Amino acid sequence: MRKIGDASFFRIVDRLLEPGTSRALKTSWTVDGVAWQRERHSYAGASHGFTVEVTTGRATGAAPWTMLVVKEYWRSGTGEELKSHQWAHIETGRRADVVAWLERQERRLANA
Repeated sequence: MRKIGDASFFRIVDRLLEPGTSRALKTSWTVDGVAWQRERHSYAGASHGFTVEVTTGRATGAAPWTMLVVKEYWRSGTGEELKSHQWAHIETGRRADVVAWLERQERRLANA
């Protein structure tokens, strides 16, 4: 992983943010000591609509950190996808600790 928010980052995070094979949207879960919480905000109108999904991961213990992962989905009033955007931000803690945790998850997922 080169940096927080690049393509390899989101390949790992996307698998962690969709736990299990169910399509039911979970609002909270834990992965390897990190508690995740998801909030979804939506608007649907005649000319456009959007969904913003904010997922927060919180690690506690010797090296605590908090990271936000934000995904935006924009569509036309007829449902056609207009634009999708995603970004991430480490709110607290050290980047190296977040990256180390994500790399452990990548190895775990590769062996699953």
